[in-house]
Amino acid sequence: MNSSKTNNSIIKRLLESFQSYYNIVTFDDESYLVARCDYFEKSEKFMVSKKANLWSANAEEFIYLFYAPNLTENIYDECMKLVAEAWPKEAHIGPDHMYTYVTPIFVCEDFEPAAAKKLKKCRIYKSFKLSFYGWMEYHTALICSKTEGDSKEWKLLSNPRGACVKKMVLKVLDIK
Repeated sequence: MNSSKTNNSIIKRLLESFQSYYNIVTFDDESYLVARCDYFEKSEKFMVSKKANLWSANAEEFIYLFYAPNLTENIYDECMKLVAEAWPKEAHIGPDHMYTYVTPIFVCEDFEPAAAKKLKKCRIYKSFKLSFYGWMEYHTALICSKTEGDSKEWKLLSNPRGACVKKMVLKVLDIK
């Protein structure tokens, strides 16, 4: 079985699982970005009518799904730069903003140890107006699937904040 076919099926399964909750935009250009998945949630509490709004909170998540046959440190840096430039254009930071999770997920067949080290050490967090306008943090994850003959070897890595993404990927891909 070809590794790129396996990784295409991984991307397909991830996108199918995100489809129910996220707005998905796919990309067919020459970059490593395969898709961006946007999630928006608004919570409000009213008293008698909508004009008497007690509180409201907006939550957002942006998943950037990347594919690279071999994830190098340069490719990782290029992708993270793309994410850093793109997510602020999509986010709605303001008085009702609670949090934004930015989640770059890398699917690959192999990776350089330097790229994996950077991914695991990624700790990007920002608060807005002393957290009165909420906060933003990065959840990074790496899915590496090598197929040789009939055996398949999985590696899943994440930064500390991305442990929830790693857990979700394990469930979606049914990896033990």
